[in-house]
Amino acid sequence: MMNNLGAMYRFELRKIICRKITLIAMTAVILLMIAMNIGEYVSGTVIVNKEENALVGRPVDDAMFDEMRMAVSPNTVTMDDGTKMSVGIVINDSTYKPLMDYLVIIGGSIDKAYAMSEADLERRFDGVIDDIIRDQCLTEKEVEYWQSKRSQSPMPLTYGKIQNGWGDSVCILYVVAILTMISISATLSGVFSDESQLHTDALIFSSRNGKKRLVVAKLLAGITVGMLETFMILLACVGTEFAISGFDGSEASVQFFVGPTAMDMKISTAFWIYTGIMLVIGLLLSVFAMCLSQVFRNSVGVMATMMGLWLVSMLNPPYSWRLVSQACSFLPITFLGSWTFSDYRLVSIFGHMFTILETAPVIYLVSAAVLCVLTRISYDRYQVTK
Repeated sequence: MMNNLGAMYRFELRKIICRKITLIAMTAVILLMIAMNIGEYVSGTVIVNKEENALVGRPVDDAMFDEMRMAVSPNTVTMDDGTKMSVGIVINDSTYKPLMDYLVIIGGSIDKAYAMSEADLERRFDGVIDDIIRDQCLTEKEVEYWQSKRSQSPMPLTYGKIQNGWGDSVCILYVVAILTMISISATLSGVFSDESQLHTDALIFSSRNGKKRLVVAKLLAGITVGMLETFMILLACVGTEFAISGFDGSEASVQFFVGPTAMDMKISTAFWIYTGIMLVIGLLLSVFAMCLSQVFRNSVGVMATMMGLWLVSMLNPPYSWRLVSQACSFLPITFLGSWTFSDYRLVSIFGHMFTILETAPVIYLVSAAVLCVLTRISYDRYQVTK
């Protein structure tokens, strides 16, 4: 039986891989991913500053700010009323320019960035986190949880290159999820629907292998291809990001790249968490596409539904709609964004509190298992129509 299942698995695997749409979809999205990353570099959006390496791994404290003020200074102009206004930055040492640019974003102006202290930076980060916690209408237990976490990860931040392979990858992995969804929907939409559309279902169901083993072979083959697509798109993304920006700065705080967050951790830790979740998302999308293929028996319907899921995932219900809003935050297509680090709503299981990053992989795996069961039940009950 196992040998028979293995033969069916290999047959279904070849059938999926040999489809022209598989090669077209995988090639297109991989090239698009690489082109997007290289395009940012060529256009100047990504700027590699080798001198900045001297700051990597150091605390962003008053000593660094003093050095910055020696290296850069505001370029001011005198207005008609005699007041002075900063209109740019005079650079004496390019090592500190990325830090100054970063502080301009945090402080809101050149003057505030130039006068920034370690205490000022901490107050600004704390203020942003407090505002988000208040806006998300958290329960008392959730607020206590995050206050405890914040007390365990005080400032100062650890400096990481502004353009950093680890941070750049974390901030763009949501694009990987979108491209993976497009590729998988095109590739796996015909796993079950092709039987009906090509009128080969009657022949298949009358074979000695039967439905039960065949559906397992189809699911395993589809998952294999889907995971391969996910891995290749993921590799195209992080490969080009690291090739452009390097491997330095893995010890830097995630807050240096995604903004103020109570989920403080090393950027390399965030990268590996996001990479693992992306692979789980690839598994879920593969099973979901095949389930739709069995239910709709139409490839176009599968792709339309998955594109519709993408559109739904971009909705942002107000936080006051707690259940709806929190459910939408778990939708896999847009889950892996920098915004996830600022989602402080927790899931309580047997009295223990879990963050969105801890619960999402479990939810995705359980959902994939449920969809596999539903696909098998649907396939077993499917009747051939003339």
